[in-house]
Amino acid sequence: MRQERGGWFVALLKTEHRRGPVWVLPKGHVELDRQERIADAAKREAEEEAGVTGLTVREQLGITKFVFQAEEALVKKTVHYFLMVTVNAQLQPQAEEGFVEAGWFPIGVAITMLEYDTDQDIVAKAQAILEGKPMPEKKPAHHPRTSRSIRIHS
Repeated sequence: MRQERGGWFVALLKTEHRRGPVWVLPKGHVELDRQERIADAAKREAEEEAGVTGLTVREQLGITKFVFQAEEALVKKTVHYFLMVTVNAQLQPQAEEGFVEAGWFPIGVAITMLEYDTDQDIVAKAQAILEGKPMPEKKPAHHPRTSRSIRIHS
């Protein structure tokens, strides 16, 4: 997130999916061989994937778990979301990870652009925190718009 002219902006990445272009949040993996903490991994991955610098991790926003069918196997994922802020506007999408565009979008616009419901919910939660408003009501659980993911609630 970045504040500009009194409003909050979100860094999003565009990637080409088999269904066409989609906008997503930066995500990645913990480097276990470096004994990396989850928050440090989130910061590093956002810096690498979006080319953003000067990030400060403010707080954890949530955790989601889901399962999806990849080419060869069933994949179980846990995603930890963090609210991070910067004053730097420069973005550079990481082409080697398949990102074709990066941009800052007003937070309300970003929520509508995001491909996955879980990402939309997390950014709405960040918006409530940043703007000091009540937390938004959770949408009923359903599959993300274009994936065959199954949410697992624990």
